[in-house]
Amino acid sequence: IDPTCDLVALLEPPPHTMLSYLVAGLSLNAPVSKIGASRVARASPAQMYAVTLIDPSGTFNIECPNDTYILDKAEEDGIDLPYSCRAGACSTCAGKVTAGTIDQSDGSFLDDDQMGQGFCLTCVSYPTSDCTIETHKEEELF
Repeated sequence: IDPTCDLVALLEPPPHTMLSYLVAGLSLNAPVSKIGASRVARASPAQMYAVTLIDPSGTFNIECPNDTYILDKAEEDGIDLPYSCRAGACSTCAGKVTAGTIDQSDGSFLDDDQMGQGFCLTCVSYPTSDCTIETHKEEELF
């Protein structure tokens, strides 16, 4: 050992570098939870849209944020809609958009033709404008 060497410095672990954080998949100021990340990443508050649900038992109007699935908001407002997987991988929650627009890019069950005819899966559909959706349309898909 070199007598001019600082033994304390040799025993201390090396300081973390940006590269070590990147290799570990970390950020220097990353939030601890994904919830925190979504709140930090959001530049502006969610846009609210008027969603009209035409159900066999009646017509319901909800105000739905553009970052909330329509099924989730309907349930939160006490509206009972059909669902099964809640992942866009089945047809139980199928509806048909008759006015307005939605984003259902999280779904995987419907094909392009079905979506082109206006069908949607409410469990993975976000409103992107004021819209009207006829619910309980699973039978019409087949």
